[in-house]
Amino acid sequence: MKQAAGLRGIGGTAALPLAVLIALVAGASLLLLSHVFRKEAVEDGSATVERVSETIETWFARYSALAPIYARDPRVIAAMEQSRAPGELRELNLELEAWNRLAGSSDTYVMAPDGTTLAASNWNGEVSFVGQNFAYRPYFKNAMAGEPAEFFGLGTTSGLRGYYFSAPIVGEGGAILGVLVVKITIDALERTLRDTAHPVFVTDEAGVIIISGSPALRLTALGEIDETDRARIEETRKFALSAVTPAPIEPAGSWLGGEFPVVRAPAPNANAEPRSYLHLSRALPSREWRLHLLYDAAGLNRQFWIAALALAAAAIAISSLIALALQRRRRLIERLGERERARDALERRVALRTADLTRANERLEAEVAERRAAEAELRRTQSELIQAGKLAALGQMSAGLSHEFNQPLTAIRSYSENAIAFFEAGRGDRAAENLGRVLRLTERMAQLSKHLTRFARRSPDGISPVRVGPVIAEALTLLSARIERADARVTVEGQVDVQVFGGAVRLQHVVMNLVGNAIDASPSGPPVIAIRLEPRGEEVAMIVEDNGHGIPDAALDSIFDPFFTTKEVGKGLGLGLSISYNIVRDFGGTMQAENRSEGGARMTVTLRRAEAPAQEAAE
Repeated sequence: MKQAAGLRGIGGTAALPLAVLIALVAGASLLLLSHVFRKEAVEDGSATVERVSETIETWFARYSALAPIYARDPRVIAAMEQSRAPGELRELNLELEAWNRLAGSSDTYVMAPDGTTLAASNWNGEVSFVGQNFAYRPYFKNAMAGEPAEFFGLGTTSGLRGYYFSAPIVGEGGAILGVLVVKITIDALERTLRDTAHPVFVTDEAGVIIISGSPALRLTALGEIDETDRARIEETRKFALSAVTPAPIEPAGSWLGGEFPVVRAPAPNANAEPRSYLHLSRALPSREWRLHLLYDAAGLNRQFWIAALALAAAAIAISSLIALALQRRRRLIERLGERERARDALERRVALRTADLTRANERLEAEVAERRAAEAELRRTQSELIQAGKLAALGQMSAGLSHEFNQPLTAIRSYSENAIAFFEAGRGDRAAENLGRVLRLTERMAQLSKHLTRFARRSPDGISPVRVGPVIAEALTLLSARIERADARVTVEGQVDVQVFGGAVRLQHVVMNLVGNAIDASPSGPPVIAIRLEPRGEEVAMIVEDNGHGIPDAALDSIFDPFFTTKEVGKGLGLGLSISYNIVRDFGGTMQAENRSEGGARMTVTLRRAEAPAQEAAE
């Protein structure tokens, strides 16, 4: 309730300060937005100027090496050494014409030391340079002085703008025989510049626009041409000063603290109204020219106002949200009061429910403890049942075991008496032979006693890799007397060296139980029992088959239940298969019972295959 009362004190006085704050934030955001937009425009324009500058330098560099190469050609030097009159160098004219066509230049021509053109690529055209004298051009004077030169100007013969590359023609003795000139037009470069996103143009050292994608700006001056530049232009006949007019570019302010000027200039479309442009420029590295870019500020202004309108819309939306929030304040206060009352009631219900859960948890813990105790008792009982099963098996074998021990004891007595008699008669060799037989019989009895002791002792629950072959062999040894009495034939087939996860003694108990049941299942004739080991991927199947009377169909589902037996009363408790089934399940395996189509039963024990070296469990 304190929170609800606090909200009542806030609402009435918060609206006006919030509105003023929103207005101030909106104004500051507009200023910041304008600064960001203009700064991005300057960066974008500067990057464009850099790219266009590289384009211009690359374009001129394509032709700069032509004049020096042509001037060193032996045919040009030989022709100039002949000192012929203009018009008499037909072969050189043809050669210059071919070179000019291949290079894509405007004109290529050769001048005598006095400035007269002796041969030219346009020798056969309507306007020919042959016989013309261009000694007044700077590119001629510099080349005659021994240095390559470049020059921009209007052709006095063609009247077209062009850029000239010249190089001296040097004879064998080092004398300058003349000048070779390559002229290129500016039109191709201007077509390239028109593809730039913003208008660009180039001014010479006098401030005259000599290259521009816009015809309206060509041969116009950005300011007054001083007397020195006027004199140089007239002397070199670069262009007619009378044709140079002021450029239609006017100052229109500046950006970012006056650092970057803004101008009004014609739009690229001749029919459009002049626009505002950000004026950026930089000097071209290899010549006394300056590159200018007019960044379209009108488009930038449109982007700014769109962003400003979006910002204004956001401010209006925020104001509306604040108004809506204030309008819902009272209902929120009421809801908070109801929520606090509901929370108090919920806390009471939670406390009651927590107490119930605590009591239920205590009962559950007691049940878990009882269940664990029952499981421990079950495992202990199961272990005792296994031990009882072993003792029962030993009881069943008792008659055979008595025979196994009595027969060797009788033979030992006879061999001992014979040995005494042979010693008394002085027949030591025969006495030693009888004693050797006594020794072998005692070893046989000791081995049988060892098997019985290991089988009878209690087995631990450990599981480890076990080799199946030795387990089966020892089980059959313990059952040997019973097998002989029943005249049974037992065969072992398959991979007897395979390993499985289990315990040797408990697995031996399973084998003895299955073989013993197979012997009991053939009362009418000699039992034939086959034990077969089959690896199946990550598992191993031990299959025990007999030729007995099989398992009744009604008993197949109950064969592994405790105390269930198909034997006569007094011949079995019904625990053997149940104990074996649980042993195999503890090993992580399965046991199945079925009848064979040819008669008899088949018991299949499937165990996990062990890849590690066989290590019998310490049982």
